[in-house]
Amino acid sequence: MSKKHTRREVLGHAARGTALAGLGGLTGLLWMKANATFAWSINAQRCINSRLGAVGVEVCERCATECVLSLSAVRAVNEFKACGRCYICPAYFQITSAVGSDGLPTEKVCPRDAIKREAIGWIDPDDPANNFYEYTIDETLCNGCGRCVLECKEPAGLGSIRLEVRHDTCLDCNRCAIAQACPEDAFDRPEPT
Repeated sequence: MSKKHTRREVLGHAARGTALAGLGGLTGLLWMKANATFAWSINAQRCINSRLGAVGVEVCERCATECVLSLSAVRAVNEFKACGRCYICPAYFQITSAVGSDGLPTEKVCPRDAIKREAIGWIDPDDPANNFYEYTIDETLCNGCGRCVLECKEPAGLGSIRLEVRHDTCLDCNRCAIAQACPEDAFDRPEPT
């Protein structure tokens, strides 16, 4: 004998099923966002600041100025395994600026002083140019202007610094304001899989 269900029981089951399906969809969306499977990203081959062969060009600062956030979701990132840890880094120092008493350029590239320079290893007091430095980017200060990326390109630099969308900060707008303003169409957003 089959048990008859009341209308209230049927609606209750339907409501719980709908809630579970919605929770599952939300979980999937959050997982995809956390794993950046369909989030915005920057194509370095198209970005004028990082594209090899694009020398003598003006820095494009759209990543810093067009984001809907007050501090852009785009940040400069230094890939340490590709960095030369140079004594005079062209992405840190404005190499054409006047030389100070310490033998180093007096001006920095970053207008927000977001790149930090710290000596690593043994320090040679007799030959300072023989020392190596690690250049880290303070993401709380970086606004993604791209000046360091442009200066880090070959031939002066090694190309270890790139711009990257920080997905923990990005609002994942359907119509990214930076992507719309990018003159090189360097912002990609793969379709969800």
